[in-house]
Amino acid sequence: MRPGSRSTLAIVVVSVLMGMLPVLDQAAAQPKPIRIGEINSYSGVATVYTFPYREGLALATKEINDAGGVLGRPLEFIHRDDKLKPDEAVKAARELVGQEKVDFLAGCISSGVGLAISAYAKEAKTLYFATHCQTSRLTWDDGHRYIAHTTNNVNQYTRALAKKASTFPYRKWAHISPDYEYGHNVWDEFSSYLKQLKPDVQFVQQNWPKLGETDHSAYVTALLQSGADAFLSSVWGAQEIAFVKQAKPFGLFDKLHFVSASVGNPDELDPLGKEAPVGAVTPGFAWYDEAMQKRHPKL
Repeated sequence: MRPGSRSTLAIVVVSVLMGMLPVLDQAAAQPKPIRIGEINSYSGVATVYTFPYREGLALATKEINDAGGVLGRPLEFIHRDDKLKPDEAVKAARELVGQEKVDFLAGCISSGVGLAISAYAKEAKTLYFATHCQTSRLTWDDGHRYIAHTTNNVNQYTRALAKKASTFPYRKWAHISPDYEYGHNVWDEFSSYLKQLKPDVQFVQQNWPKLGETDHSAYVTALLQSGADAFLSSVWGAQEIAFVKQAKPFGLFDKLHFVSASVGNPDELDPLGKEAPVGAVTPGFAWYDEAMQKRHPKL
């Protein structure tokens, strides 16, 4: 679930193609485009990430094509909405490979969806660039020769959060995580590594809202009554924005230290504005980007 540079996918595609594609006939007047079937969640909770991603992808593709494409061939993306559903994603992948005759597959923000596309890519022997989905299983437990990750995975940044959390004086922890592959992967990695680093920690409460759930009042109340000193959140996108906005009036972030897997991302910070939780611990994102620094000069 979290993007870095908006042109990451296009850059990685170019890098791979440079090593994979045959030499082209320079005399061809109309070079055949390199067709990439891009499947992502363009409706619902994910759009705070996927709309800017798609815009960035279009900008990078135009820059590449205006400069002559890849080995003289233009890039062409064909987009499909998976609606955050694995079966929809696989249906789209089959259509893109079988009917649209794409050369590669790409996309996906949901880890559950990414695993489904990956399994199909292995079956179809079609290279799949997983751009957002971050479950470690994608390239570790269930990895294969037809899957490539263009983002970090859960293990990397979740262990960094756990290492930071181990330096705090807190012993009692709770969490709120979406009840699907990504949420479970984040909590499993965080809790096991934190326990390894600090054996006396206790996990006093677990909260598992459905992905995309909008009313978090019951979870806010539960966290306030949990007796925890701190809590981890791996809800993301529009769901985390809603959670933060609903929790702040109750003083949740003043009473429990907030550790979040994604609230530091500009796609969440911008919509939150002054309602962003001050003091939250979160992984670093692309603040080194020149355009981002111009937009957020005080960071």
